[in-house]
Amino acid sequence: MPPHDTLRWEDIDINEIDYDALDENPTGHERTLRSLRSQIDSTEAILRRYLRELGVSTGGDLAHVSIPTHVQYRDPFAFDRARRARTAQSNLRSQRQRFCQVYREHRRRKHDVENTETA
Repeated sequence: MPPHDTLRWEDIDINEIDYDALDENPTGHERTLRSLRSQIDSTEAILRRYLRELGVSTGGDLAHVSIPTHVQYRDPFAFDRARRARTAQSNLRSQRQRFCQVYREHRRRKHDVENTETA
């Protein structure tokens, strides 16, 4: 995939990213990517907790899990949990979008460095 293509979260293997520039070709984005990944992991953990407390299945993509409206009326605290879960979902989508943007730039720079080394 060319580095300028639009990347989707689903297409990125976050475990295959060289966060430490072990190939000795840093792009300057490694630290940002590591930070964003940490934020995403944290948001996912919080969101899982909220969904579990609401009794909502966490199967599938957490950012798009449907929170039924009737769930928020079960007890006095469920409405607040549902609101927090929806906010966490929104945050997760934003964090993933930012990660994709930074990763695209990271790949572009890696591609540029590789092309100048082979020239």
